[in-house]
Amino acid sequence: MGKKIWAALLLFCLLLTACHRPAAPEPEPAPDSAPSAGVPIPPANIPIDSQPEPVFLDRLTIEIVAEWGETDRILSQLEELSRLAGEALEEKGCTVDNPVTITIGTAGGITAQALCDGGVDAAILPTSDYETIVDHVSAILHSMDNDTTMAVTLFREELDNNFQAILSAALLETDAGQEFLKTCYPETMFSGMNSWSFPNNSRP
Repeated sequence: MGKKIWAALLLFCLLLTACHRPAAPEPEPAPDSAPSAGVPIPPANIPIDSQPEPVFLDRLTIEIVAEWGETDRILSQLEELSRLAGEALEEKGCTVDNPVTITIGTAGGITAQALCDGGVDAAILPTSDYETIVDHVSAILHSMDNDTTMAVTLFREELDNNFQAILSAALLETDAGQEFLKTCYPETMFSGMNSWSFPNNSRP
């Protein structure tokens, strides 16, 4: 009889201990991979626009290919064209120590060769002549009728993509640049190369 009482008491103590056993802590929720509401989430796969770096040149020569009937008019505007080109470039971050030299050509093939050899730094010339030297120059502007192209020589290392971006923006996005193009080609509209590409152009 005593054993039965003892066993009952022992069972009662075990049940009492189980009732007072502290509950196991609930597992903490897994941390959310997203930042808290106070931390902005950057958009994915959106490229960051890069601004061209400032450029400092000691000299710059731009040659304009013109028809015979236009040469006298453009020759009378050389000083003004030099001023406009310098102002446009400076506005976009390119400083040229000496006034920009503007020259006139009447034969696109000769200008293309000079551009290829580094005799001139940039030129506006017929697209057909540009296409003969695509491996030695980089096109930055084209006329809307695709007959005329502005290209920069690859002969000078400092006239790299950064400078080309500045020159393109200087001529297209500033009042001085627009006046420069209008003076050289009054009836021609120009656009950047990203809006059009040559069929055989390896340097868009």
